[in-house]
Amino acid sequence: MKEKNINIEQAPIASKLIKIFLSGNKLKNFYSFKNDIKNYDKLIKQRSSFSQKKRLLLHNVIEEQYKNIDDLGSVSESINDLRKPNSFTITTGHQLSLNTGPLYYIYKILHCIKISKGLKEKYSKYNFIPIFWMASEDHDFNEIKSFQTKNRQYEIDANKSGLCTGRTKPLNLSKIIDELDDNFKNKPFKDEVITLFKSAYDNERSLAESTKRLVHSIFKDYGLVIIDADNYDFKSSFKHILKDEISNLSCHNHVLNTNKKISNLLKEKINFQVNPRKLNLFLIENDKRYRIEYSKGEYNILGTELSFKKAEILKLLNNNPEMFSPNVLMRPVYQEFLLPNLSYVGGKAEIAYWLQLKSLFQHHQIPFPILTLRNSVLLLNKRDLDLLNKNKIKLIDLLSSKDIFIKNLVNNNIQNNFDLETNKSEFESAFKKLLKATLDIDKSLESLVKSAQSKQLKIFDSIEKKIIKSHKRKISENINSCEKIYDKVYADGIFQERRLNYSEFYSYIGKNMIKLIYESIHPFDNKIIVVEI
Repeated sequence: MKEKNINIEQAPIASKLIKIFLSGNKLKNFYSFKNDIKNYDKLIKQRSSFSQKKRLLLHNVIEEQYKNIDDLGSVSESINDLRKPNSFTITTGHQLSLNTGPLYYIYKILHCIKISKGLKEKYSKYNFIPIFWMASEDHDFNEIKSFQTKNRQYEIDANKSGLCTGRTKPLNLSKIIDELDDNFKNKPFKDEVITLFKSAYDNERSLAESTKRLVHSIFKDYGLVIIDADNYDFKSSFKHILKDEISNLSCHNHVLNTNKKISNLLKEKINFQVNPRKLNLFLIENDKRYRIEYSKGEYNILGTELSFKKAEILKLLNNNPEMFSPNVLMRPVYQEFLLPNLSYVGGKAEIAYWLQLKSLFQHHQIPFPILTLRNSVLLLNKRDLDLLNKNKIKLIDLLSSKDIFIKNLVNNNIQNNFDLETNKSEFESAFKKLLKATLDIDKSLESLVKSAQSKQLKIFDSIEKKIIKSHKRKISENINSCEKIYDKVYADGIFQERRLNYSEFYSYIGKNMIKLIYESIHPFDNKIIVVEI
């Protein structure tokens, strides 16, 4: 495989909305600037007004959150830099997926770190701090309770059901450790994988604390700062925006209006990633997170018997801001309010819902960050890549359906340069010329020519299928070998980065896995990258 990366907009895995976002300026009114290193200067100027009071709040809360971490590594410098007026952040975030969950969790963080480094080289008088925002208030335990390697799924239980996942304490940890030991028993870095897991997770430790410890252990040498925004002081500073959401339903109104504008601009109905509710907040009660539903002047806490009048819920907010939790659309507002942030690094689904939010940010007078679509990464070994090269397989072929992949593989290997697609194209071109010439003589013969063309194309397709079938038999060994590589790309039919956990590859090559991926990331390009491991 000669090309080791392609632009995401060329790949079939990108949605139409994302392709439009990447390929031009049609959606320019719904984001700030493109992820071009030259554009960051504009965001730096906007973010320079971030107050020293908020910087000190940020620094003090994070310093407190790290007090139980012994080996801070280069994170200590990052935390100290948060106080400085010339410091800015680059942020990504995720749920508290067990053992980091799927591979793209790692890729998001590395992309965020790589942007920070690139900006420091370009704008040396400023500091750029990579941030990982933990979704510790999320309540969907089923989405985060497991991770997958090639041969096995690992799963924990919760000490109590229905809690905010950050406050949950995990069960069944010893079973997972035994399974990791068995699954990776012949791998050179098995012990390191198990040590990372054991040092992070504990039955008496919350999932928020466990996740922070694991992510810190992997990325501490890169200066990554991890934030748990489930915090009284943070939410108290955000109180006026929470009050506006309760009183004016601003998120619903602005996002709904934006959705209409995007649909009208693209002249089609768009299936938006997230549709706003009337009220986009939750209430946390006894460590559980309940959606607040606004209806006919009442604020009902779904799943409980609690209900409030407007004055009552505003009083509760004023006295207990820590009980209120933003949903998926309000969380970006909370994040950007707390951070002197320049860019958010996310996947395709995340970028899609951020595109719905710029008007809401303007309403709250918060600068809108650069939206960075993270790189996708595909991990293959040298033997895989050599075989793909030998069979003239392109990266785009690996991202297609298996039928197209095998068809291209066969076409690449047909002897005597017999190019079926070219022959078919020449055949269709000849009939086009014939039809034109016939119409010049007698238009009534059009149906006759088209009918003949249709019959001949069916014959051609039949011959093509027989040629491919015959050639498949001749190169069956090659096909089987390449199919195995394809199945690495789509593990159990799911794209590798969305299925497999980092431990699958870390067990072979250890920390070098993180280094190789980091070095391959294109921080200011939208790439799908093949990394040789």
